[in-house]
Amino acid sequence: MSFRDVYDRLDQLFSVEDWWPAESAFEIIVGAVLTQNTSWGNVERALVNLEAVTSFDPDKILSIPLEDLMASIRPAGSYARKAQTIRDLASWYLRQSSSAKLVDTGDLRISLLETHGVGPETADVILLYVFERPLFIFDTYARRMLTALGLKVGRDYESTRILHETTIGEEGFSVAELATFHALVVTAGKSAGRDGWLPILHP
Repeated sequence: MSFRDVYDRLDQLFSVEDWWPAESAFEIIVGAVLTQNTSWGNVERALVNLEAVTSFDPDKILSIPLEDLMASIRPAGSYARKAQTIRDLASWYLRQSSSAKLVDTGDLRISLLETHGVGPETADVILLYVFERPLFIFDTYARRMLTALGLKVGRDYESTRILHETTIGEEGFSVAELATFHALVVTAGKSAGRDGWLPILHP
């Protein structure tokens, strides 16, 4: 079963229209940080709070006291660490956004990974959804899917990415399809019952 076959199968089963309802690039970046180790419901509450005080403007995020930033995102948990990451990414975005299109994906990824609190998954989500780089997201749901397909899975995100990114790249997915693929994988993964991915992939 190719990755294209998996994509088509999930696309038949699930609807992911308006899956990530963000109105600006930096709102996506903030959401990618806030969603670490928490539910989307908690993220939504934090986003509402943060929008009220900053409108997701990187300059405003840098100008408000760190304590106010932490208070705004408290519903998403780990608010001290995430507040610092959001602030560091605001600085990063103001430096990089205008020239990012000219930067190689690998170099842009390294730059993101050097930012406090940004790991491989968060970096790739930002690269895919904000900077439109053709990357597959090897999150927990995707790794469970790969296991159900009988494919080798590494011990973590990065080792799994190294194992499979070339194969996925050779299947010719567009950026839009990869963004949809991630949404489909997450939606399917959340819907999986006690039998896991097998009934989804093999009807």
